[in-house]
Amino acid sequence: MMEFNDNKPIYRQIADYAYNAILSGQWEPEAIIPSVRELSAQLGVNSRTVLKAMEQLQNSGIITMRRGLGFQLSPDAPARVTQVRREEFFSQTLPAIADEMKRLGLTASDILPHLPG
Repeated sequence: MMEFNDNKPIYRQIADYAYNAILSGQWEPEAIIPSVRELSAQLGVNSRTVLKAMEQLQNSGIITMRRGLGFQLSPDAPARVTQVRREEFFSQTLPAIADEMKRLGLTASDILPHLPG
């Protein structure tokens, strides 16, 4: 069962779960992924919520529906996930970090020594 937080809609957190499975290699390009019913049971959520997450992945070209088989990852799923994550980083994460830096009076040169690797 997955633990959800209140900061993001559950279907988006399920999409993030899928992104992580793709980027970690747990779900390989062109593989059939777990069904909506399987993911619903595994994550402990309503199947409609999982379906909404799958629709988001489908709209991004990360998965396609294979009649009689279920959802299949696109051949370039990892690259597509990376692009989606980068867009989210620049549109959501980075502005939030910049706002917090501004509130704390930090500059880029203040944080660079603390960044990993």
